[in-house]
Amino acid sequence: MSKKNINVLSSEFLSFVFTLIVVILVATYLYFIKFDHNITGFFRIGSVLPISPYLHNTKLFIYQKEIGYDGQQFLNLALDPFLNHPETLNSLDHPVYRYRRILYPLISYLFSLGNKFLIPYIMIGINIISISLIVYIMGLHYKKNEFISPYNSLLTLCVPSIWIVLSLGTSDLLSSLFLVTSFYYYHRNNYKLTALMISLGCLTRETLLIAWFSLFISSLVENKHKQIRYLLYGIIPPTLWTFYITLLDLPGKTRIDDNFGIPFLGIFHKLVNILTNGVNVSNLFELYMFVVLLASFIIIPLSTIKNNKNNLLIQICNIFYGIVFMFSSFTVLGYYLDYSRVFMDIYFLMLFNLNSIEIYRRNFLISSIGLGSSLFLIFYS
Repeated sequence: MSKKNINVLSSEFLSFVFTLIVVILVATYLYFIKFDHNITGFFRIGSVLPISPYLHNTKLFIYQKEIGYDGQQFLNLALDPFLNHPETLNSLDHPVYRYRRILYPLISYLFSLGNKFLIPYIMIGINIISISLIVYIMGLHYKKNEFISPYNSLLTLCVPSIWIVLSLGTSDLLSSLFLVTSFYYYHRNNYKLTALMISLGCLTRETLLIAWFSLFISSLVENKHKQIRYLLYGIIPPTLWTFYITLLDLPGKTRIDDNFGIPFLGIFHKLVNILTNGVNVSNLFELYMFVVLLASFIIIPLSTIKNNKNNLLIQICNIFYGIVFMFSSFTVLGYYLDYSRVFMDIYFLMLFNLNSIEIYRRNFLISSIGLGSSLFLIFYS
């Protein structure tokens, strides 16, 4: 990530290695214990939707009477990213929606050299590396700050969303890696790499257009004219990809109407749902995860701004994500597995902003987030 040679004894590299070991151990536990030695367990394949034609002769870990999860869709695409087999489209719930998020399945296919057996392993490997690299980038970010130890990058492991995504095989970790890296390079005034990272992020998950707009507006305010030019170059590939998908005329819905609606209505339905589901362990955990996410949203604008230049981008991005959160429907907010993934980047914004948060607020929130991760790994993974 740097033009200089990597120092294997540096704090950020040691944190990277430690994270890699921890995440591999968690993935190994999931593989051998939770998923009974079956790699397809990571993708939460349901019994309702058709499976990929390339999985017909494969022993699958199937969740009976479930529709499946997004990981199943990414696996189907990774097995056939060029849609060569006619049955691949039938295995996708909304092809026009799924095909927008092409980068994660495509690079999984390319890294495996098209080997169908290796593809699911490569996909989980990408997520493992993504977590480790996010920690590494956070360490580089903290290293510039004399008030924050680079080892605080390990606080990334407290984020429950990273373990949720790891266990579900979705693209969110890769997209978050691109977001974190683009923000890091933005603060270092590396215009080309900022634009490249956010461009790749938009090809991984179209919701990173939020981050692109945040970078664009921040660049306008800070008079970074050269950065604006490169951001405009960077948005060209995602735009062309969207245009290409339109020409393909793929079936399905873009799901905008399903996922978004009247402001605060989804939040209201969520709170009503929690209050009416009674006092039980699952409902209390659902409430806890929702409150922790809300607290992360709120603490960013409430934090004491010590360096306006470094905080402007974070504040703008948090506002945009907050607007999306307000418009989110119960489809997005109904289940912690969903909103914890969709709004995972809020936790990274908070960690990026760590030096601007009062110590008592920081410690309380990190402890709360870490407890959520621990509970998920012990009882719900």
